[in-house]
Amino acid sequence: MRIAIYYRVSTKLQEKKFSLPAQKEELRSYAHKENWTIINEFKDVESGGKLKKDGLNALLDLVEEGGIDAVLCIEQDRLSRLDTVSWEYLKDTLRENKVKIAEPGVLIDLDNEDDVFISDIKNLIAQRDKRNVVKKMMRGKRQRLREGKGWGVPPFEYRYNKESETYEAKKDWKWTIPFIDNLYLNEQLGMKLISDKLNEISPTPTGKKWNEHLVHTRLSSKAFHGISEKSFVNGELISANVYEPLRSEETYNQIQEERAKRGKQFSVAGRKNSTNIHMLKRSQLTCGHCGRKILIETHGLKTKPLYYAKHGRKMSIKDGHVCDISINTVRFDSNIIQALKEVLTSEELAKKYIDIEYDEQEINKLKAEIKDHEKTITDLKGSADRLLDIYLSGDLKKDKYVQKEKEIAAKIEFQEVALNKLNRKLTAIDSSSFTYESLYQYMEIAKNIETELTALQRAQLMGTLFPKGIVYKEKLILITEIFKGIPIEITVPIKDDPYTWHHKKKFNV
Repeated sequence: MRIAIYYRVSTKLQEKKFSLPAQKEELRSYAHKENWTIINEFKDVESGGKLKKDGLNALLDLVEEGGIDAVLCIEQDRLSRLDTVSWEYLKDTLRENKVKIAEPGVLIDLDNEDDVFISDIKNLIAQRDKRNVVKKMMRGKRQRLREGKGWGVPPFEYRYNKESETYEAKKDWKWTIPFIDNLYLNEQLGMKLISDKLNEISPTPTGKKWNEHLVHTRLSSKAFHGISEKSFVNGELISANVYEPLRSEETYNQIQEERAKRGKQFSVAGRKNSTNIHMLKRSQLTCGHCGRKILIETHGLKTKPLYYAKHGRKMSIKDGHVCDISINTVRFDSNIIQALKEVLTSEELAKKYIDIEYDEQEINKLKAEIKDHEKTITDLKGSADRLLDIYLSGDLKKDKYVQKEKEIAAKIEFQEVALNKLNRKLTAIDSSSFTYESLYQYMEIAKNIETELTALQRAQLMGTLFPKGIVYKEKLILITEIFKGIPIEITVPIKDDPYTWHHKKKFNV
């Protein structure tokens, strides 16, 4: 009988130590004892739960060429711990080509119903064993992390210390993170230009060039301020200090704020003091009509750009209309500057844009909002309790429970943040600290926004002063929280479209 030997282990450690050589020796001896002809041998060092493996794929190519009569493996689970669909595919391929599965002392004919039944049972047991192994491994990994011990492949700036069971920074690569942070935060370079700067100094430890992805992972990873954070399938999130810090947590938070401000719309290609950047590029804008994100997009010539506040794409909203808001920023740019000037000129002028004084009716309205948020939080927590009861009763699968529980937790967090802001606002009003004089002190940083700042500095200042904004067709609401974390809205009117006549002419309207 013509056979192919297939042997597999899950890890490199098993390959180097004992499992793979032991399988190979035993299977060769058995084949010679049975006087079988060994046509070829195939091996994989990967999970048995994966169908796409180099060794297995090469084996199936040989099967489809009609080159063998049987596949010999130490146990069937070496050939397959596959899910049902993949296992059926593998069986069909072997059956159609009249290829049997052989183990020492066992020969399984896939044209025989009893043999197929036994083979299916073996695969189900292998699947169950695999799941149990994975569960034990994940329990061990979770416990290691809880104990502050690292596992997994670290970034190339680190090496694993067996004694402390943590990761220590390599002396030759400690410079990379402070270098990247400086270019990103202080020099305001983009990821492409940062990777170019890095390549001028040195390639990566593997000899490859730096690229935007490598820079991005270093800006977004918590590892570089010491944290290993893992999310497990049971919904548990565990964090531990297992890395030697190369930046502070404060710097990490600054970087994440910067990334959020830049987003996909920050496209100055990393040029410092760029003149082609709109003042609201660093503010997160949403549509007041449909709630979707608003982008500041650039049109026209690079030397004389036009900016539009608009959606990335059109989208239908509930009443069947399409929300396609697109506003040329010349309709509100001068109004923003004028509003800031007047807010900083006098309390009387500030009242045009900000509701500074609160009467009893407005305070009662604020208290009612607080009660609404408190009730919503209570209802959401009740939903979470009921969801847990349904799960414990067995009427809800674990993955569905975890998904729903996360959704409810996110809603509770959102409501609690909003509630906290309203409570701070009410406290400030009750203590009479919410006054024009105190507001002026916080807003004074915008005093010279029109004359003494570059375009980039103006965008950075506006992003700090007004991190959020809401765009309507007739007004723009800029939201600041610099006053004790209390959300304060400045309402800026939007002028009529100065190019209406041009559009009418263009489309013969």
